[in-house]
Amino acid sequence: MISSNLEFFRALANIYNDMRDTGEPIPEDLKNCPLNDKLEYLPYKKQYEIADENLEKSTVLGKGNFGIVRKGLLKMADPKTEEEEKKRLTVALKSAANQYDIAQTSMLASELRLMCAIGRFPNVLALVGAVTVDLRKGKLLIVTEYVDCGDLHKYLKDHREIFEDHLVVDKSEPNSYLTPLSSKRKTYMFKTENGEQENMINESLESLTTSDLLSFGLQIANGMQYLASIPMVHRDLALRNVLLKKNKTIRIADFGMARKYEDNTLYYRTKKTKDAPVPVRWMSPEAFYGMRFTQQSDVWSFGICLYELFTLGGLPYPDIQSEDVYTYMQSGRRCEQPDHCHVELYDLMKLCWQQKPELRPTFNVIVEYFMEHMKKSAKQLLDYVEEMLRVEADTQRKLDDWISTDRSITAL
Repeated sequence: MISSNLEFFRALANIYNDMRDTGEPIPEDLKNCPLNDKLEYLPYKKQYEIADENLEKSTVLGKGNFGIVRKGLLKMADPKTEEEEKKRLTVALKSAANQYDIAQTSMLASELRLMCAIGRFPNVLALVGAVTVDLRKGKLLIVTEYVDCGDLHKYLKDHREIFEDHLVVDKSEPNSYLTPLSSKRKTYMFKTENGEQENMINESLESLTTSDLLSFGLQIANGMQYLASIPMVHRDLALRNVLLKKNKTIRIADFGMARKYEDNTLYYRTKKTKDAPVPVRWMSPEAFYGMRFTQQSDVWSFGICLYELFTLGGLPYPDIQSEDVYTYMQSGRRCEQPDHCHVELYDLMKLCWQQKPELRPTFNVIVEYFMEHMKKSAKQLLDYVEEMLRVEADTQRKLDDWISTDRSITAL
């Protein structure tokens, strides 16, 4: 018993020391590799350290096999006024489900190092800080932005009944009345009778329109373009891992470090992955069969995200059993065009689902494609999204004010 306790605390000490060790340089052959491949060389940045007494822990937001997420309030580390002394920032607090499980603590520490390296970007969940001082006792806390409206998949499913579809059959198409409905070309109806573009923006969460789907799609592409530029491979991109704010901006979260295995309809055990269920309906053929996760496999998953968006949270390959998805993909068949999806965006989906990874577009190309598509039909919406993301970037920059122990330095 004493021996096992010693091993436990020795392992915790190793995790603690590894996080702070910045002496070992990244090998030359790994410098251009994704962050996922060089985790052991990524340090924890001490400027993110938060004093535990500055945190108030509240209700449990979610619990899985590997982690617990709670709502919390953060007090400013270095308040300068009485008003700042009273202010609190709502945050999310992530800890291991079992602090005596070395594997869970190690996984959480890796996630923290990864988030430090990712930095902050408007469409990616931002790290606020962490409590690591008691890591050698098994206590580790990751503090992130609190995103108030849950995941995008649930939001879409819960609001299907109020959806307003602005994609209509193009009546200018020759002989359109003779064409079967399923084959008719559709166009956006964003203009009033006098030809002016109607107001496409409604920030209320009780409004869901085609404009919102376009905005969500562009924002996810934008966030993935940033991650790809680092480079960083997500590995588990799906709408359940995209969080929604009240102002309808999104945050990509859950960077493939600690997957949720509770829902067996989404995560399926293959012969190759008996110990680690995988989200087969979102995976590219090479990721599914060879467990090869790359930016190209993330692009495939992005195409599936678009399918989820334009089916309002529909299940990919709805008529196919999980164990048959790989065979279905290998036969060249793909998800069908959703009813609420413009043909140009379905063309983009099909590009994302090219069998050969090298034939799929990059996220740079995807963002450019999306922006060109919106410039033609929804310029007002595109301008609005870009301005909204500038505001979100500024909000994330101000997170440092909450954790800095000497704001006279950060103000310079």
